[in-house]
Amino acid sequence: MKKSITKSVIAFLVFVFVFIYGLHFFSKLMIPKDEATAEIVSGLYQQKKDSIDVLVLGDSSTYRSVNPAILWEDNKMTSYVIGASSARIYSLYYLLEEALKTQRPKLVVLEANCLFNTRDYTLGNKRKIIDNMKLSMNKINMIQDNVLHLTKKEMLSTLFPISLYHNRYNELTKDDVMKTIYGNDSEFNGFIMNKKVKPAKSNPYYMENTSKNQLDEISKKYLAKIENLCKEKNIPMMYLKVPGIREWDKTKNELVSAYAQEKGIPYYDMNFKLKDPIDWSKDTIDKGIHLNADGASKVTHELSEYVREHYNIQTIKSDEVNSTFDTMLKNYYDKLYKE
Repeated sequence: MKKSITKSVIAFLVFVFVFIYGLHFFSKLMIPKDEATAEIVSGLYQQKKDSIDVLVLGDSSTYRSVNPAILWEDNKMTSYVIGASSARIYSLYYLLEEALKTQRPKLVVLEANCLFNTRDYTLGNKRKIIDNMKLSMNKINMIQDNVLHLTKKEMLSTLFPISLYHNRYNELTKDDVMKTIYGNDSEFNGFIMNKKVKPAKSNPYYMENTSKNQLDEISKKYLAKIENLCKEKNIPMMYLKVPGIREWDKTKNELVSAYAQEKGIPYYDMNFKLKDPIDWSKDTIDKGIHLNADGASKVTHELSEYVREHYNIQTIKSDEVNSTFDTMLKNYYDKLYKE
């Protein structure tokens, strides 16, 4: 009798495990995989353990501006850009937690524009990040964090997104299946390349503009969490602002500068100090919101020099990692010069 009960319990537990695993697998299968954030978040898991020297956190202005292929070309420095469209600072905190499970970077760079993305994220933007994170306590903690304002129903559907995407079954391709099984890689380690040119209205005095922006309590709270996490792991931090004629101004710069000085964290605002200045008639894809490949090249060369001068980053890597980054660099230039 006892053996029969034991067998029944084991069979039930096996059934539950298979059911949950199946639900999780098919949830991953149904999630759209061709969006920038999906590739960036998923691609993080494809990096070889402890292979990344520099982690860069930010929103779309970041993943359009910092190019790991060029950081590798300049310094043989390995890097990954963890970003999401209109990323909120709390989302970047959980993504950093995720990255530090497998990486021990020598520098974390936080792009400052996310500190002023303070309006509530749409559910769709929240899901672009969460859906592509692996199932873990970190993901569950993020889903349950009150700052996301998720209802119980939204929490459940976020944990098992098949309930939202089940209608995609007739759109599935072989590529969806392969990316679900083997992983969805990021072509240039989080950098999203675009060669288009759509000029912005030139305004050389945009950094003299003032605004009513403030660093709110949520930004300060999650900044502190990121800073404390880096301290615990003994990882240096710096704040960065990439050029942004449409998003940045004097007030924002002064707020971040004062905060960084108070915390003793370096801050580099490229809206003032670029040696090779952005040409807003040529270096942007959308009238100054994001940079194109040429603009990103200027920013990354500058960042590369700054990091080399201010941080002692040893870049000795395995032959496998070296080969991976050499291939990425070659693919970048092949795509850059392809008509």
